[in-house]
Amino acid sequence: MLKKKLKINLLNGFHIRPATKFVKETKKFFCDIKIKFNNKIVDAKSLFKIQTLGINNGDIITIITKGKDEIIALKHLSNFINLLK
Repeated sequence: MLKKKLKINLLNGFHIRPATKFVKETKKFFCDIKIKFNNKIVDAKSLFKIQTLGINNGDIITIITKGKDEIIALKHLSNFINLLK
């Protein structure tokens, strides 16, 4: 299992559009991918569950990957979040 903390730098937070793009990226990987925010952990492959977190601009989230391609997934998704606008 790997973990990485990331700051969300999106003016309107992790709202539906960036979250949809993120979920699409998560589905490219076989490993389990979770997002932890405010002591709540949800499946990052579920748009609905991500939206329940209410992640805003400036918030710190933790991405957790576990499984066969966890290293590649964590690196890719970390870079992807940093490129979202």
